[in-house]
Amino acid sequence: MPFRTSIHDYEIDQLFHRFRRVIGDSSWRQRLKKIEEEIRGNKFLRHYHLRENDIAYQFNHCSNLERQHGALPIGRMDLSPVYPALAFASHCLSTLDRMDATNRTRAIGRIRGAFRNPEDMRALQLEFTAGLHFAKLGHRLAWPELETGGDTYDLLVEDLGPAGLEVECKAISEAKGRRISTREALEFWHLMQRDLMAATRGLHGGLSIVMTLLDKLPTSHAERKELSKLAARTILCGQSQAYPRATIHIHDFDVQLLKGIDWDNISQDTRELIESITGTRNRQAMITGLKGGGAVICVIQSSQDDSLFDAIQKTLKRAATKQMTGTRPGMILLEFGGMSPEGMVNIAEHDNTPGNTPTSLRRWVSEFLSNTTDRDHIVGIGFLSRGAMTKPSANVVTSTGSAYVFPRRGSAYWDDAFSGLFDPEAMPA
Repeated sequence: MPFRTSIHDYEIDQLFHRFRRVIGDSSWRQRLKKIEEEIRGNKFLRHYHLRENDIAYQFNHCSNLERQHGALPIGRMDLSPVYPALAFASHCLSTLDRMDATNRTRAIGRIRGAFRNPEDMRALQLEFTAGLHFAKLGHRLAWPELETGGDTYDLLVEDLGPAGLEVECKAISEAKGRRISTREALEFWHLMQRDLMAATRGLHGGLSIVMTLLDKLPTSHAERKELSKLAARTILCGQSQAYPRATIHIHDFDVQLLKGIDWDNISQDTRELIESITGTRNRQAMITGLKGGGAVICVIQSSQDDSLFDAIQKTLKRAATKQMTGTRPGMILLEFGGMSPEGMVNIAEHDNTPGNTPTSLRRWVSEFLSNTTDRDHIVGIGFLSRGAMTKPSANVVTSTGSAYVFPRRGSAYWDDAFSGLFDPEAMPA
């Protein structure tokens, strides 16, 4: 059975009903029950969990709508917020339909498990996105890892080139390579709230706090609590301080700079404003409003560089040498969760403009592909943005994204069939 590439409006209710019956709504309901318990203990985790577990929340919304209306209210309600979940359901079911009973049971287990782990969910979504792309080009697909459960590559495009093309997909989250993850920062900010509120009582202006650790956050609660007290001590002292565990910089800023910001939809301009206030770049920040009309911006960072490219390097090397067979051509696709389609296009356009200095991404990929010792079978690396789903007409839902692909035509495994695989002009109408 071919991999489905489209969904019609009239199929949506039946599609969800079948997915719920095969996978079981306990998969997302149990996950959300656990999440809500965590949020009750730490309100700062709400936005993080909504983003990390968006597919589970969307399926739960579908379950609630079905229970309320007897079926999904197609045509009576805007269902666009659940399009990504419905697309995921379609991809899962069309893949399960082509499996034998043993592989089907194994794959269902992996799909259920993905609801418990956002990284696994992103990985599955990316695999299906890649499969959808090649299916639209008219190719036959096989799913070695999903079907066998083994540590192998994700997708085999069986009829592409003389021997087929192995494809390994890697979903790269915004936290990849970070010394301090988003969740760790949120847990620490929650821990320090009582000390912070006590130290800033009566503050009417703006206060920036940047805590720079020697490396990572300590794991023990007692050590983290001590860091929190150091921050409060520094605020009460009124000047920046250097401690054995951390350096804490504080300074005042004009709180009116934050006026009018839509905190539910943080723009790039807002991020740049926070960076200019704190003197940091590409760091996570927590902004807390105070009863007296003031505001505190708190940044926690490591003195060690975040190692995104180092982390990706290890991921790619392992994919090339451990997951792919090395006996046929292979391509590695990486999706950057925090990259918009426009952002990916801008990077590619910069690199392809004569006279521009190559981006770090291009320099890094060139270095990786120049090593032929254990990766001559790799015929290309592609970087994908996270796609956005839209409904351009009454009965059509489509997904849009962008890709920046580095072909390796010098590989002994190269074939001209691999040219233009992600060229929009080469896509069938």
